[in-house]
Formats: sequence, C-alpha cells, structure tokens
Amino acid sequence: MSLFSRLLKLHGGIIPLEDFFTELVAHLFSTNKEILYAWLKYLDLPDMDADFDAVSVSTQQTFKGLPHHDSDSRPDLVIELVGGCKQDIIFIESKIGSKEGCQQLSRYAEILDAIPDFHNRLLVYITRDFDPKDREGVFKEIPNSSVRFKQVRWHQFYQFLTSQVETMLTEEIIKFMQIHQMAHNNQFSSIDVIALANFTNSLQLMEQIMWGEVSEQFKQVLGAISPRSITRRGLHDCGRYLMYAQRPGQWWCGLGFMLNTSNLTDYPTVYLTLEVDPKSQRRSAIIEAMKKICKQPEWKGYELDDSKAWSRMVLGRSLQSFLAEEDHVAAIQNFFGKHSTN
Repeated sequence: MSLFSRLLKLHGGIIPLEDFFTELVAHLFSTNKEILYAWLKYLDLPDMDADFDAVSVSTQQTFKGLPHHDSDSRPDLVIELVGGCKQDIIFIESKIGSKEGCQQLSRYAEILDAIPDFHNRLLVYITRDFDPKDREGVFKEIPNSSVRFKQVRWHQFYQFLTSQVETMLTEEIIKFMQIHQMAHNNQFSSIDVIALANFTNSLQLMEQIMWGEVSEQFKQVLGAISPRSITRRGLHDCGRYLMYAQRPGQWWCGLGFMLNTSNLTDYPTVYLTLEVDPKSQRRSAIIEAMKKICKQPEWKGYELDDSKAWSRMVLGRSLQSFLAEEDHVAAIQNFFGKHSTN
C-alpha cells in the first residue's frame, strides 16, 4: 500500500478520495513548476506552454455565483500563471468515481467568462471514468466565450507522470493512482484480450474451488457465510473474488483470490484473511489471538499494533505454486481446508 493510501485510510473515509487526491496534485504543481509547465505543454494548449514568472495553485477556492446561479462555485483546483505582460487562469474539476454536479461545469465556465484581466482562461474537466462532455453543452449560455475547454482522463495524467523525472513525491502519487484505478487507459492490450477470452473458464474454476466443500467447511468453522456472489465492485475496486463472513464484534474473515491490479502479468494470490475494525469492542482479544497465529509459518500480520487502523492477518500463496499439481482444483481446496480449520 502506498504512503498516501495509508494516510487516506487513517481518516476512515472522512476525507473524500477526490479532495484528498486534489491536494496531492496541488502540492505537486506548487513544488515542482517544471512538471506543471510540462503538463500544460502535454495538454497541447497554444500560448500556454511557456515558462511563467509566478505561479499560484489553490484548492477549493470559492467564487461567488452569478445572479442567475443557484449557488457559489468551488473548483477543485485553481491555477494562476503570470508571465511577462499576460496572466492566465485555469479551473480544474476532478472526478474519481463520481459525476458532474448539477450544471457544475457551466457555472465554472460562466464565472471564468466573467473574470476580467486574464489573457487565457481555461476550464479543465478531468475524470477517472468515462463521462464525455461537449463544449456546446457546457457553454450553452455563453456560446461565443473565449474561455477554453479541455477534457482529459486521469489515466492520461498517469501516463504523463510516468514519463517525468522520478521523485519520491511522483513515485507515491503514481502508486496511489494505480491503487485507485486511475492508471487504466481505454485500449485493450494483448493481455486484456487473452484474459477476456479465458475469463469464463477461470471463473468456473474459481467457483468450483470455492463453492462446494470449501464453503461447507468455511460455514462450519465460522457459522455464517455471505451469499454466493461475484460483483463488478468486488473485482474492479478490490481486485478480488472473495468468500467472506461478517462476524459479531466488528471483524470478518474471508478467503479467495486476490489479483495484482497494478501488474496484470503477476499470478493471482490464493489467500485467507481476517480483519478487525479499530472500533471493535473485542479488538484486544482478537489482536492477541492474531499475534499468536502469526507466529506460525506463512501467516503475516499487518497494523496489529496500530489502534486506529483496520488490523489484519493474511496467509497467501501464489497461484503459481499450485500449477505443478496434477489437480489444481483439489490442491487449492486442500490448501483452504487445511488452513481454515487450524
């Protein structure tokens, strides 16, 4: 897990992902002007790729709404650039999983249009997911405006960032983007095509492994099991196909397959895990038991001494280690059966 993902996790969801990432990008642009200038050039904006004498980067800056607006506006990022005799301003609105608010981009465009004394005024809409916008719709109330509009995707920023000179900050931002699915582009790679062609067979094998004897053993040990399911959210956001049981006392146990979504050529991990909520009233006893189990070979503990974090123990083995067996299904079932009853 990246440093920034750990920091975000410490806040327990209080800080929205979009706001947190906005602050990371703002800090990057504020402390590394070369990357900011290179990104402007990457966007291919005429007359906005030169060096500037001064740069101001702010987040969540409030702009009073125009008389016909229902609310004030607060773009995620505002960048002001001063160079020679000209001054430029950029509004950046970021979306990671969410969609545009009601008339949000139109309000931003109209506010930019009404701001005087700027040579270039630019509205950038950058999203993780597919959410196409056209200038005509955004600028329907100001069709002749000189404000520029640019729509990009976060995977484009990711590709740009990986081409720059690496620093500790850019390395951590790149890791963060990989974890939160901001690194994927819109093209099927050869690996994607092979995976898609074989997905049905792979899914059938996972179901055969997990939802027979293993699920019965799991139910006997824990007394409850989640409904049999495979969801888009489970595979896309977590990179895993998982059987789990939520237990009283704010802890849960699961087993299944974990994919390395940042490197699709890696073998999946066959694993068991147990996690406990930092707010669990039984946390002390559970942590003590987890520490004892983690003394056994293969088991590893994470955040066991961090009272504010979800603590977990994991036993994982690469799928590659089972491929030498004559019957892969039976070998993995035996692995689950052996360790889930210990």
